[in-house]
Amino acid sequence: MSLPSGTRLGPYEIVAPLGAGGMGEVYRARDTRLGRDVAIKTLPAAFSHDPERRARFETEAKAVAALSHPNVLAIFDVGIEGDTTYAVMELVEGQTLRERLQDGALSGPRATGIAMQLANGLGAAHDKGVIHRDLKPENIMLTPGGQAKILDFGLARVSPPVPAGSRSMAPTEVAGTTPGMVLGTTDYLSPEQVRGNTADERSDIFALGTVIYEMLAGHRAFHAETPAETMTAILREDPPEIARFTPDVSPATERIVRRCLEKQPAARFRSAADLAYALEAISSVSSAAHAKLAGTLAPADQPRFKRLTFRNGIVAGARFVPDGSGVVFGASWEGKPFEIFSAHPGSPDARSLGLPPANLLSISRSGELALSLGYEHTFWNQVSGTLARTALGGGGVRPLQKGVGHASWSHDGQAMAVIRYAQGCCRLEYPAGTVRVETAEWLSHAGVSRDGMHVAYARHKYVGDSGGDICVLAAAGDSRVLLSDMTSISGIAWSPSGDEIWCSGINAELQNSIWGVRLDGSQREIYTSPARVTLHDVAADGRALIGLGNLRIGLSASTALEVREKDLSWFDGSVVSDISADGSQVLFYEGHEAGNPKYACYMRDLSGSPAVRLADGYTTRLSADGLWLLVITLRPEHGLHLYPTGFGEPRSIPLPGIDLILWAGFHPDGKRLFVAGSSPGRAGRLYLVGIDGGTLDLLWDEQIEFDRLGGLAIAPDGESVIFRRACAEPVLFSCRTRTVEPLAFVDEDEVPMRFDSSGRYLFVASRGTAGRTVDRIDMSSGERTEWRKLEPPDPIGVIFIGHPCISPDGSTLAYSYFRHTADLYLVEGLR
Repeated sequence: MSLPSGTRLGPYEIVAPLGAGGMGEVYRARDTRLGRDVAIKTLPAAFSHDPERRARFETEAKAVAALSHPNVLAIFDVGIEGDTTYAVMELVEGQTLRERLQDGALSGPRATGIAMQLANGLGAAHDKGVIHRDLKPENIMLTPGGQAKILDFGLARVSPPVPAGSRSMAPTEVAGTTPGMVLGTTDYLSPEQVRGNTADERSDIFALGTVIYEMLAGHRAFHAETPAETMTAILREDPPEIARFTPDVSPATERIVRRCLEKQPAARFRSAADLAYALEAISSVSSAAHAKLAGTLAPADQPRFKRLTFRNGIVAGARFVPDGSGVVFGASWEGKPFEIFSAHPGSPDARSLGLPPANLLSISRSGELALSLGYEHTFWNQVSGTLARTALGGGGVRPLQKGVGHASWSHDGQAMAVIRYAQGCCRLEYPAGTVRVETAEWLSHAGVSRDGMHVAYARHKYVGDSGGDICVLAAAGDSRVLLSDMTSISGIAWSPSGDEIWCSGINAELQNSIWGVRLDGSQREIYTSPARVTLHDVAADGRALIGLGNLRIGLSASTALEVREKDLSWFDGSVVSDISADGSQVLFYEGHEAGNPKYACYMRDLSGSPAVRLADGYTTRLSADGLWLLVITLRPEHGLHLYPTGFGEPRSIPLPGIDLILWAGFHPDGKRLFVAGSSPGRAGRLYLVGIDGGTLDLLWDEQIEFDRLGGLAIAPDGESVIFRRACAEPVLFSCRTRTVEPLAFVDEDEVPMRFDSSGRYLFVASRGTAGRTVDRIDMSSGERTEWRKLEPPDPIGVIFIGHPCISPDGSTLAYSYFRHTADLYLVEGLR
């Protein structure tokens, strides 16, 4: 029986129906405890009246709930209210794969990308001993952000079938445990299921093969007039070649699908993980081939690129002039400070406007420039400077506001949207001075719609990390998310018609692309690039300014005896975290495209031998004995973990009450950990906790500031810690007395890094985007000496130098730096 709006099932309030099928009804509901929307599936009354079925249902739901994988629909809760048995699930917006296939076959890259996600989701389930048994397009949801989620992992094991063609989110017929029973939807059954044998992981691989076949061919692999004829075909026949329906499908793709559809389970892929690896391999080859052909065989309807800049460096901000005849941009050439230039298509020369060092943020219709004076990357992808304005035609520069990251004029030039940092928060103001969004996270790329009624912007959860959500703020309403969980966001602009937000970045499938997102959340792909793409501006006539280039994080290390630094970079995002006690190894993680979206932790000898992969996530510290490392995971779940560098089992460290872990480091006694973390309503406090987690000892009940990757400077005896108070004052904190002592000898623009092994000296690094220096300070006298300079041999494109890591004996130093090089292009034909 359908549930009316307002019905309560435990703490959940029914909002509206979403769908129905043979396995029950699905509703949108509100979790009144946590204030979030969820999906609730009510199951047939037979479950409530049959204790064995109910117990089995609850057991299987717990197994699925333990998966916590981005490509598997999450189960939050199960319950019984009267005669209603229900499951509470993640609410996923989008369309089922069945609904998408009604428009025809998918492109090869899109189908392969979805298949890789599904294989990864199945692999995670199989690792937990959970078999789906009824994988089909109806049970696969596609989100607007390009993510695929598998629905209904064994939510029920026995049920009547749903009529063919149903769009129910429920399994059509699901598995019991009785041998000889036919399980699943007929068209997607494996041969062993047709025979009534036990279904295992390889049955799911067969079903996934039929789904991939259908995505590429636009037709089902096995489908006849009657279920009996369909099952006969599954047992005895092979489906037609995909190339018969889709001529450009690759032979490698065809072979992978054929292997999934082998009649004998032993002939299929051994695991879903092996299938995902094979799909990833052909996806990489396909992308490389596409990139190779893009410049010479581009069809006439493809975008046309005209290069505007030719010097060596980075273009950080670019806009069309009001009449569209030229371009103004901010760039750093040959490692010099950012400067404002103007250029015209057809000429390789760009003219400096003679303004103070700055980057360009926006241009109004009247020719007013919004500049960022002293523009710098304050922490990896986060930028800041002093907002200023000046006329394009010449005149004085008027500073307006410090601590501004991004700004955008409204189309009429009467107002400005501003993103700035103040009082430990990041704020979106529209118009300037009116705070509309305030968050402990960080925001970027504000863009005002052509009618001035909306502001599009990016919201990022983790400090310095460019991943996040595309959001929109209504002039007279609240902010909402339109596109979630982007791996990276590099630019935002409004479409020529003004009814769509165009954004550039990297999606969950690690594609460098530009997407269009409407205010209703519908999303489409506009352009996919083989290189890192940044959307700067879109003109009313459809022309766009795009940056194409390369971003790398390099790792450099040296000892006190070496004059030249060694390049120890591994992939494209090597971020150093620590150095072993003897100075012979560096601990780092890969934080760019090779490591996305989870990141990955490595150790490497200073000799330059190959790096050793240790864990997913990003690492903060190595234990004094070198046997353990602390790892913070971001995806799929945020948490703190201990991983062995050799033998041993990894283990999670529960931190009750902390919802955002900022940093963690070992106490010198090896039995406790220092943790900096945020709890709801309380940002960045300092705790001490046992190495196995548990009760948190709150050391300092105020917000603290510190270099998030360098971490806290901890005295060798563990009795003192150095950090900055929220007011930016550097202090020496006593763990015994819980008091602070000001450090007058640490300057405002310096970062305390590490004590030496004696505890007598403190190493401090100067702040800044490039050319850091490291001083050694005597803690008793305050006397300082310059210790080292951090100067990458090639300064071109280096926009940020990270914290230096120093070995306890001061013999070895390592640091990472951010290098971004890109050229500016005028693009026509984006649509």
